[in-house]
Amino acid sequence: MTRRYCIRPVDALSIAFVLLLSVLTAVFHARFPEPGVLLLRFAGAVLLVMASSLARQYWPGNHILRYANVLLPIFVVLFSFDSMGKMTGYINPPDKDALLARLDLMLFGVHPGEWMGLFVTPVLTTILQLCYTSYYFLPVILCLMLYFNGEEDRFDRAVFGIVFGFFVSYVGYILVPALGPRYFIPDAFTHDLMRGPLASAIDGTLNMLEGENRDAFPSGHTEIVLIILYYAWRYRRWYFWVCLPLITGLIIATVYLRYHYAVDVLAGAILAPVCVLAGDRIYDRLTCKTTTNGAPGASRPT
Repeated sequence: MTRRYCIRPVDALSIAFVLLLSVLTAVFHARFPEPGVLLLRFAGAVLLVMASSLARQYWPGNHILRYANVLLPIFVVLFSFDSMGKMTGYINPPDKDALLARLDLMLFGVHPGEWMGLFVTPVLTTILQLCYTSYYFLPVILCLMLYFNGEEDRFDRAVFGIVFGFFVSYVGYILVPALGPRYFIPDAFTHDLMRGPLASAIDGTLNMLEGENRDAFPSGHTEIVLIILYYAWRYRRWYFWVCLPLITGLIIATVYLRYHYAVDVLAGAILAPVCVLAGDRIYDRLTCKTTTNGAPGASRPT
């Protein structure tokens, strides 16, 4: 039977975003120390996504190729985040931390992170640090539950919506590059966070992995976890209730732990429903309406 090539919506989205990064690199090439290296990285990423998508369709019985394609969005999100760290400081200097800090003062009359310092205890800091870390696990758990239960359309839609949310936040990092209050206004905080050994280890690990990226605005943590809440409510109601206290603590932690300005969190909260609505519509447009034997739109994973 003749097989029509049908790229997964999230693969098409990944290619489109990496191509956007390529265009930005080409346009601002004079500002980059090694624009050619970036362009080669992006070309390699595009080819990898295309090859993975083709391999999954034309060898549907190969479980390794199939699972590699299923996990590929994780690579693309991490790859794109790493690339943003190499780009934002060159595309749109200078940093906008001063503007964000002023907005916080205008809206609240005080730096919210400093006000939260009145309630600091070692136990609360550790709890909120753990909640903040749940960001890295909650979307993976939800998506794996959907995939291994054979709900591939729900899985694909949730993955698309989450990845779309990541990419929207990355665009925000380009438009409003900022390091965050812990770097820009450390002297404004008179209360120590009293991190114990566990909270200090988590914070140190995150700093090592993420580096000093200009990723404060919008709060991707807030945006993504609210998107996860939406899909959890839609597909796994019990998981929504499991996530709700963790995500509530996570959103508080973004400001309490001084990773974000309060306006970053507000922006992330506003963007989350926009991403859900836009993501669902774009997903529907990109989804192949007819499938053939072994195509990505099949109802159950093999």
